[in-house]
Order: sequence, then C-alpha cells, then structure tokens
Amino acid sequence: MSDTVRLGLQAPQAGPNAVAGFVKDFVHRAHAGGFTKFWVGDHILMGGFSHRAKEHEMFLEPLVLLAYIAGGLDDIELGTSILVVPYRNAFSLMKGVATLAHLTQQPLSVGVGAGWAKHEFDALGVPFRARGRLTDEFCELFAKLRYTPDEAWRVGPYEYSGSGFEPRLDARAKIWVGGNSPAARRRAARWGDGWQPTGLTVDTMREGIAELQACCREVGRDSSEVELGLRLRIRPTPEVSPHYIGDLLGPYIDAGVRDFLLEINTREQQRALESIDRIVESAKLARLID
Repeated sequence: MSDTVRLGLQAPQAGPNAVAGFVKDFVHRAHAGGFTKFWVGDHILMGGFSHRAKEHEMFLEPLVLLAYIAGGLDDIELGTSILVVPYRNAFSLMKGVATLAHLTQQPLSVGVGAGWAKHEFDALGVPFRARGRLTDEFCELFAKLRYTPDEAWRVGPYEYSGSGFEPRLDARAKIWVGGNSPAARRRAARWGDGWQPTGLTVDTMREGIAELQACCREVGRDSSEVELGLRLRIRPTPEVSPHYIGDLLGPYIDAGVRDFLLEINTREQQRALESIDRIVESAKLARLID
C-alpha cells in the first residue's frame, strides 16, 4: 500500500450548484490550488429525501458529469462515490465506465455500492432485496472484463462469448467499494481495489479496518492490496483553525487511511469557493498537497 496521502473533492452535482458554470468554476479553482481528483455521487430520483432536499431537486447523472469535468483538464483523476450499480444493467453500466475511461484517458476510481433509497428501487422496478446480489454481479463482471476479456464466461444472467466488448476497460480503472456495513467490507475484500466508508470516527474506522483484514484472510487475500479511503463531509468556515485539515485527517492517516474524499457542506456558491481556498491553505500547511 502506498504511503502517499491523496485528497479529492466532491464535485458540485445537486441543487443550485448543479449548473455548468459553477461546476467549472469549482473544479478549476480546486485544481489551481493543487487538487487533482474529483468525485461524484449517484441518484436517479430525489423525491423522498424531504429531510435533505426538495422533491424536485436537481441531481446530475454521474458519468456525464465526470466527462464534463474532464473536458477542460488533462491531469486529473475521476471517481464515483458511489455508483448505485443495481439501478442499471451491469453490462450497460460497464460500457459507460469503459467509454469514460477510454475518452478521458484519466485514472478512474469506480466506487460502487448496493444503495439504500428504497423509493428509487421501486421506481426503477429493481427488487430492493436483490441489491446485494446485483452489486456482487457487477463487481464480478468488472473483474472478468478487466482480467479475462478474451475468454468466454457467465456472470449471473450475463453470458459473454469472449469478444465484442470495446473499448476495453482501462487498466487504470479501479473498483472501490463504498459503504460502512459488514457486507461492504466483505465485498471489498473479495473484489475491491479499495474500501471507502463514509463519516466514520477514527475508532470506528480502526474497527472497520480490522474487520476488513479479517475478511481478506477468509478469502485468501493480502489486505495490503486493498487501499483504505474515507469520505468526510466538512465545513471549513472562516473561524476554523489554519490546521483544520491536518488535525482532522491526521488520526485517520495514523490508522492507515490514504485516500480522502472531502465534501464541502454548503449550498452557497461563493462560500463553497472560499471554502476551497481555506482547505488548500490548510492542506498545504499539513503538507498533504503541494
């Protein structure tokens, strides 16, 4: 496992921030400050999130958004945190992922998860109780297309003859398993290049790492092959310490986490841009970005 710590940002995707001009301003501001990795999430319907968003809240499609972000920059990494893979046909989704990696020629972290929003599953006609199996099928399909694209095989209902899937999956595309559950850790141990839970405390993260290592032993895998990530929602107000980022991330780094996704918790565009500047200054003080 690399000792290099990587910082990424969640790109604007929802609500009033989900407009082309602000997405561009946000990404270019962060990139100028030293950020080189940008992540996006996944929802198809926002109705039913009355505790978080309006019923008719804007939410942009993840792969299209990543393609837009990559269009103006040629030295960045892209990530999904996370794709709810049971929402879509696995082969069709893999086509979109492979096409994105092929056209952008950028490293791609394909973060995947089983999902939790039952109303979205209901609207899409996908059995909610089948979401774990469908996610595993996608992970296996990803592995087959990465390692044995010229062989014939079957994954669940998908039968592949050993030819016809182009573009090939870029070798730099990695699968990250999102989620805090035991099932997510088992999935990461079996299929993942990385594990990315959300918002865990340092102690809970340490416990999760220990459980992940145990899962790796059960499947005969070296746990050092699985990168450790963490998604954190932050609010770097003007009052925070200049050492905010170092103080926040330091204990996780000591626990072994090397890849961080930071989500700026504001819907106000100017505040978001100012937050980027504070994060950059704080991360530079901690020597986490150049």
